[in-house]
Amino acid sequence: MIHDKLVRAAEEQKALLNEVLITHAEAFEDFARDVVRAFNGEGRLFVAGSGSLGAVANLIANQFSHRLSIDRPMLPAISLCQNPVLATSLNSDNQGDQYFARQLRSMARPGDVLLVLDDARHDIAVRQAVETAHALECKVAKICLSSDGDGDEPAYLFCFPQISPARGIEAAVFFGSLLCELVEGELFGF
Repeated sequence: MIHDKLVRAAEEQKALLNEVLITHAEAFEDFARDVVRAFNGEGRLFVAGSGSLGAVANLIANQFSHRLSIDRPMLPAISLCQNPVLATSLNSDNQGDQYFARQLRSMARPGDVLLVLDDARHDIAVRQAVETAHALECKVAKICLSSDGDGDEPAYLFCFPQISPARGIEAAVFFGSLLCELVEGELFGF
């Protein structure tokens, strides 16, 4: 029974990644180039994730901060999921939806990039972050673990088909790692 679950999980993940990469390959390449342009122009990559995707956002930002494939300088990627005191304070004032947006308003500037990771619940804080990033003239990309994008209009929308939450989290980690690899390759020529 455990072996069957292992095989089924691997098959599901392989099918998901194949479908997502085929569907979004060109847009994902364009997004990676936009991150490279931002870094070359002294811009930054901000990463935010709702729910358990906050941990994935932290991991993605860390991959840019510390080498992934090669020894290289730290790249300017910042997770917006690192401030539990702010989260608690905003939630106690019924302003939890402003968690990412407030941080963006204090740090982001035109030319920066925001990558948001959203689950099927479509967290209002993610929506507010996207709106704030647009107002600040930042490029926005969204990885959505559902088949729709919740009506917001990021420059890049990578929606995954209806899948289990575990496979979706794994796919988001894969996309973040792949993004870092592509950016490293462009910036450092490997």
